Amino acid sequence: MEIENETICSSGSSSGGSREYKVVMLGAGGVGKSAMTMQFISHRFPDYHDPTIEDAYKTQVRIDDEPAYLDILDTAGQAEFTAMRDQYMRGGEGFIICYSVTDRQSFQEAAGFKELIYQVRHTYDIPLVLVGNKIDLEQARQESFSFQDHDGEKCWLWSLLLSQSYT
Repeated sequence: MEIENETICSSGSSSGGSREYKVVMLGAGGVGKSAMTMQFISHRFPDYHDPTIEDAYKTQVRIDDEPAYLDILDTAGQAEFTAMRDQYMRGGEGFIICYSVTDRQSFQEAAGFKELIYQVRHTYDIPLVLVGNKIDLEQARQESFSFQDHDGEKCWLWSLLLSQSYT
C-alpha cells in the first residue's frame, strides 16, 4: 500500500466520493505523537510542546493511487485522560502506537495499548503500526527489548517504523 500526502483539508470539508480512514495516534505522554502528526500534516516540526488532550486533523492523501482522507486523532498520553481511551479505540479503523527509543517504559505502555485495543474491539484483525520515535537522540537510546510478549506465546504482529520527528 502506497500513501502519499497531498494537501491539508479543513475539518469542515466534504470528502465527496473519497474513502475516509479514521486513524488514532496512541502512546505514552512525551513520546512525540503530536510532533509526528504535525510533520505528516504540515511538513513542519512544532517549535514548542503543548501536552495534548485531544487534537483532530484531516488530510487528503492518495492510497494506492486513489484519493482518500485520513481523519487523524492525536490523543493524550497522560494517565489522567485514560477514561477517553475506550472511546478512541472503538472509533478507530487503524492505530499508530508510538513509543520513544529513549524511554523503555513507553515501549511497555505501547504493549498495553495494543492489548487494550484488542479487549475493546474483541478482535485481533485491526491495522496497527508500532513507531519507535526519537531515533535522532541516539545517545539516550534505551531500546534493547524484545518484540515477544511476556507470556512467550504471542508475537508482536505489527509493522515497525523508527522515526525522528525533528529532522
